[in-house]
Amino acid sequence: MIRTRAVRKTRCRPTATSRRLATASLAAAGLGLAACTTHTAGTPSPSTPTTRGPGASAATTAPAATAPAHAAPPSRETIPCAAERSWPTSPQQGSTAITTAPLYLVRAGQHACYDRVVFDLNGGEEVGYSVGYVPVVTADASGVPVPVEGQAALQVVIRGPIYGADAQGHQPGRQPPAVGADLVDVSGWASLAGVKFAGSFEGQTTVAVGVRAKRPFRVWVRSERDYRHVVVDIAH
Repeated sequence: MIRTRAVRKTRCRPTATSRRLATASLAAAGLGLAACTTHTAGTPSPSTPTTRGPGASAATTAPAATAPAHAAPPSRETIPCAAERSWPTSPQQGSTAITTAPLYLVRAGQHACYDRVVFDLNGGEEVGYSVGYVPVVTADASGVPVPVEGQAALQVVIRGPIYGADAQGHQPGRQPPAVGADLVDVSGWASLAGVKFAGSFEGQTTVAVGVRAKRPFRVWVRSERDYRHVVVDIAH
């Protein structure tokens, strides 16, 4: 038979030294707690989003999306044939200079945004011109109407004589065309509808240019060593 011995519990009585140690431990713990609280008081809570530099995390609140600005209207460079359509429709006058060089050729060409009529003169002298829309082109110098195809008519006056009526003798034996004769075939073109001779008198020549509608145009002169070219471009 095994005998058990009752263990008597002994109550621990604090000594003066243990009391001092306990007091010091509590004071140290209080200081540590106070210091920790002071440090975290200025730190935002985890639920408050913070804004950072370039490396901001996905938790950063994104700025509200702004409505896109109205798209700028396309520039003239992006609108097909915008420059040509900005040409005027009002009469255009060159110089008043009259050349003795004959108008020996009238030709025409098609371009992407305009049709062109070229009046070639055999000489490098300055040449004047007058171009404008009229109700009807009249012959120079009789004043007889010269009808031309199209809904609008440009009266082109070149201040130089027609071939065969000049004193230069550039094309001897060649006779001037009859008033109303076709000078160029422009059937089916975008802007041009007809080009007819309308007479030559006192050193200047008139040509009727038919246009499908009253469209913008420009006039300019190209100079070469022994030639002048009066150019009329009519926008599509």
